[in-house]
This record gives sequence, C-alpha cells and structure tokens, in this order.
Amino acid sequence: MDDDGLAILEAYMAFEVSFIVRLCHPEDAPLLAPLIVALAMEEGEEVATPEEVATVVSALLESGASDFLLALIEDRPVGCMQIAYRLSTWQALPYAYIEDFYLAPEARRQGIGTKMLDYALQRADGQGSDCVQLDVRSANTPARRLYERFAFQDSGSILMKLPLPLGEAYDPHIAEVMETVRQLRGQDRNDA
Repeated sequence: MDDDGLAILEAYMAFEVSFIVRLCHPEDAPLLAPLIVALAMEEGEEVATPEEVATVVSALLESGASDFLLALIEDRPVGCMQIAYRLSTWQALPYAYIEDFYLAPEARRQGIGTKMLDYALQRADGQGSDCVQLDVRSANTPARRLYERFAFQDSGSILMKLPLPLGEAYDPHIAEVMETVRQLRGQDRNDA
C-alpha cells in the first residue's frame, strides 16, 4: 500500500467508532433506565422515574420475559433494546417483540443500531421465536429504513392506544345500544 492509500485508511479508521453490544443481567437495569427514560421523553410520552423504570427492567430480566441489549462506547451506555418474548394464541408459537430501541443522538448513524438489531434477531431465533415483530412511527424514516434493510415488512396493522382510567369522558353510547337491542327484541316477539 502506498503512502496515499495508508493515509486514507488511517483517516477512515480515525472516524471508526469502537462500541460493544451485550446482553444484560438484572444488575444492568440502572444502566438501561436512563436510556429508556430518554426514549420516552423523545417520543413525548409521560415517563416514570429512572428508579421505577430500573425496577421494571430488573423484574423483566429476572423473570426471563424479556432480554435487554446494551450498547456501550468506552463503557458509556449509548443504546438499549428490549426483546420481549410472547406467545401467539393464533399460531400457538412463541414470538419476539422489539421494544425500547433507543440510541443516544451522538451514537446514531454509526452502525450501532444495525449491530443491535442483528444481535436481537439472532437472540430471538436462538430462543425459538417464530417471528419478530415491532412497531415504528411512520415519521421515523431512519428506523423504518433500518428495519426494511433487515426485510421487515409492513403488517398493515395500526397501533392504537387508549389512556386509562376511562373516567367521565368515556361514552360507549350504551343507552343507544340498549335501546336498539330492546327494539330488535320487540320486533322478534312481534314476528313470532
């Protein structure tokens, strides 16, 4: 390799980020919690305290209901992902669901998310999952591109949410429904 080629290689290597992605244990919950809190805040959601989040994460890890991945740059947490294990009643098979996938802004566009997703898919496969599902905001173009590179496809489902408790604003039109039922029952009796 000539001097120019060596200089280009050295310049490229200077920009390469060294990171690790690893599987977590319950004692890692305090490292994951601030990342999950940051994700919730970025999404504009209400969020529990980091201590409460760490308690939930620790419980999920202890129960085996979920795995968590942690990405670190120089021992500093910069990314997380939950792989939740579920059972499909339709197929009577286990599947994995990716949640809490977050990279700190300074860790984005450096291959860390790709490595985390690859690790998660291999882990879910190794755990006997039939498929991997996830949801992503339609406006999150970078995440959608990443998932499409891994051959994820739009399932056609729409994720919907209803905050609880129902409260006074909840109106299922029960009076109208009951009146319709009464009318239909009355018609059935008159027809007999």
